Amino acid sequence: MAILADRHSRILVQGLHNPLARFQCVEMARHGPNLVGIVADEEEVHGFAIPEALTIFDSFRAGRACNADIALIFAEPLEAKQHIFAALEAQMRIVVCFSDGVPYWDAIEACEHANRLGAILLGPGSSGFLSPGMIKAGFYVEEITLPGKVGVVAKSGSSSYAVMAEMKSAGIGVSTVVAIGGDSVRGTSFVDVLKHFETDVETKAVVLLGEVGGDEEELAAAFIATGMSKPVVAFVSGKSMPKGVSLGHAGAITRDGKGDYRTKVSHLQKAGVLVAGNIGGIVHALKTLGVR
Repeated sequence: MAILADRHSRILVQGLHNPLARFQCVEMARHGPNLVGIVADEEEVHGFAIPEALTIFDSFRAGRACNADIALIFAEPLEAKQHIFAALEAQMRIVVCFSDGVPYWDAIEACEHANRLGAILLGPGSSGFLSPGMIKAGFYVEEITLPGKVGVVAKSGSSSYAVMAEMKSAGIGVSTVVAIGGDSVRGTSFVDVLKHFETDVETKAVVLLGEVGGDEEELAAAFIATGMSKPVVAFVSGKSMPKGVSLGHAGAITRDGKGDYRTKVSHLQKAGVLVAGNIGGIVHALKTLGVR
């Protein structure tokens, strides 16, 4: 069983000027029937071989005609807010923003607007989500994972790729993988996704992939301690990062003793989380728990 969406969900893509958007349109169309349309003008569409059965719309609101409920946004950082707002105003249930480096206040306004409307905003800086065998909404591909009973939530798309590849080699499958993004401001938190996994009857355990910077892992630990009945395995990137240096994501930076590796690991362990020292340790921990 999947969280967030399933094989009946319908996706619109915005940002066809971005080569990644064009590539993912082709990949999602190959993957299954979830992608139903593209929001673009004539200039953006020029030179692109539109996959069969996709409709071009001039707005997200027009795209509602095909009952779309998920919007994938590949906008330039300075334009991301307006496209997120347009998708939300068109009553998209889930909006995924892949743009990195969205201005701080733009991101705050977008997150607040999503909250007001009761919508789910993944990102900015998300890699999307994937439920193997059901739905692909973003960069993840089924080739690196198996359908299964382990939920995965991560800030970083690349770290979750590595973990799922290790899990697949060990025969351990995934129910849904969700990337919340690594920017300092994001719409969906670890806690939000953990709540979904907790209520999903098919998810038997959760892998949480954190990194230095911010307090997401600490907040997740507080929720796990009192609100999770399912086992959680975690890995935190950035053990050797010096203070004041960014790991790569805008939010992955430690300052004034906050957001450092040891603090995060300590909070997670006190909440009963099995914290792996490396990616291989995640697979070992899942096997110890008897999860397949």
